[in-house]
Amino acid sequence: MRIELRDGEKFSGSPLKIVTQMKGSTMFSDVKTIREYVDMVLRNAKMVENVELTVKGNTDEELARSLVSELIERGLAREV
Repeated sequence: MRIELRDGEKFSGSPLKIVTQMKGSTMFSDVKTIREYVDMVLRNAKMVENVELTVKGNTDEELARSLVSELIERGLAREV
């Protein structure tokens, strides 16, 4: 899978790899886990984009799959 965020940044791989790459490119170094990163993305989407994302999952893989799917579904990213 390959996605492009609205800012033009591109990521590829499995959903977990994509979210890990996105987490690594964030300027917030205190975000250590996938769960913390997903929570930050949810807050920022609501605050900055006025978009409420619904992300579900118990494992990092499930959270990543759900986040990538929501980003695409809500128009914050697209598959390329």
